Amino acid sequence: MKMSLPLYDALTSISVSGDKATAVVNAWETDVEKLASKSDLLQTETHLKASISELGTEVRAMIKEQGALIKEQGAELRALISGLEAQNKIVRWQFGVLFVCISVPAIKLVYDFLNKAFLG
Repeated sequence: MKMSLPLYDALTSISVSGDKATAVVNAWETDVEKLASKSDLLQTETHLKASISELGTEVRAMIKEQGALIKEQGAELRALISGLEAQNKIVRWQFGVLFVCISVPAIKLVYDFLNKAFLG
């Protein structure tokens, strides 16, 4: 209300009616109530800085946790890959033995056929 009275007096001195001057002063007071003071802004700034700092700490902790989980999962993945490589070697040996088991009798059959056909 400190500033309202001089504003009202200034408006009435330039021939603004009392009702209109009162309406302007009331509207001005309503707008001024919504404005933040320097101390309000400093308090908000301090609060925001503290919140940002706290969130930064939380994010760093979460990043470290995720890094540890990724390392753990990487180790598990490497172990699984090693197991698959061992199984892959076994499958290769099985195919090799199967190839030998099929090709040796087939070669013998071809040899016997050619032996009878040309020498026979």
